[in-house]
Amino acid sequence: MPSSIANDPISVLVAFRGGTVKPWKFRWGNRMFEVKRVNLIHGSREGRSRVFTFSCSDDANFWKLRFDTESLEWRLVEYATE
Repeated sequence: MPSSIANDPISVLVAFRGGTVKPWKFRWGNRMFEVKRVNLIHGSREGRSRVFTFSCSDDANFWKLRFDTESLEWRLVEYATE
């Protein structure tokens, strides 16, 4: 499974359930991807910002999506395909 590092801005649709945020779909370039599973959510601090990393997948892809609560910006930071 080849893995690649990225730091690309993305647009994300999220679902709010039980007080949590779950990425649902995201647009990267001209493609739309559907998140089938959120495998792990990790929160950390970077200065004043609270940053959340979502490890997500579908049946053939794995992505790490990063959300910065200070800038309200989403980024695709890592991806892998079968």
